[in-house]
Amino acid sequence: MDELKPFRLRWPYILLAALVYLTLLLAWAPASVLAWALPRFTQQAVWLERPQGSVWYGRAAGLRVQVAGAGQQLGGVSWQLRPFDLLSGRLGYRLQLAGAGIDAAATLRAGAQGGELREVRADLPASMLGRFSPDLDLWQPGGRLALEAESLTFGRGGVDGKATLRWRDAVSGLVRQPLGSYRADLEGAKNGLSFKLSTEAGTLHLQGSGNWNPQRGMTFIGMARPSPASRAELDGLLSLIGPAQPNGARALRYGR
Repeated sequence: MDELKPFRLRWPYILLAALVYLTLLLAWAPASVLAWALPRFTQQAVWLERPQGSVWYGRAAGLRVQVAGAGQQLGGVSWQLRPFDLLSGRLGYRLQLAGAGIDAAATLRAGAQGGELREVRADLPASMLGRFSPDLDLWQPGGRLALEAESLTFGRGGVDGKATLRWRDAVSGLVRQPLGSYRADLEGAKNGLSFKLSTEAGTLHLQGSGNWNPQRGMTFIGMARPSPASRAELDGLLSLIGPAQPNGARALRYGR
C-alpha cells in the first residue's frame, strides 16, 4: 500500500476560513463595539451617540466630530458593511447622514494605515461655516453648502486628495441683499486641508487662500470687493472686515 500523505490545509483555504469567521463575527457584534472603537481609531475626533443595530448594519442618533476644540453635531448616521472590502484587509462601510439640515453619503474604507472616504456627496446648511470658524460666525452665514470629493485619504502623513465646496445662494444675517455663490477648491495637506476661494457669481466678490486644521481652525488671507451698486448696502457687513481701500475692496485676514 502506498503510504498516505499527511493532509495539509493550503493557505488560500486558511485565508477564506479567517474571512468567513471575521464576517460572522461582525454580523453578530453589537453596534456598541463600533461606538467604542471609533473614538480610539480617530484619536477622539469622531464618536457615535446612542448606537443601535450591529457592526454590520446599524444607525446612531448622532455623529459628533471634534473641531477646533469643540464637539459638532452632524445629525444621525446609518451604516452598512461592505463585506468585499475585507478581501483587501480593510473594513468598508456605506454611510448615510441625515438630520440637522444635513443630507450626505459616502463610502468609508479603514485599515491599519489610515482611512479613505470615497464618493462623498453632502448638502449642508451654510450656518455650519460658523461652527468651523468663529470669524465666519460673525457673518451669520446662510444658504446651502455642497461638498463633493471622489477620494480623500487620512493617515499619519496627513490628508491626501481633492474636494470642492460650494456656497450657493449665500446670504448674511447682517444684510438683506444676497451675496452670491462661491467655490472653494480643497486639497489635502500634512496637517489638514488647504483651499482656494473664488467667486462664481454675485454682488460681493471674494477671493483668497488659506488652510484648515482640526485643532487650530482656519487661517485665511484674501480680499472682499462689493460691486459699485451694492457698496452702500454691504457696508455694515464689510465693516467687520476692516477699512476700505480706495476701490472699495477690503483685505480679509482670519486666524493666526
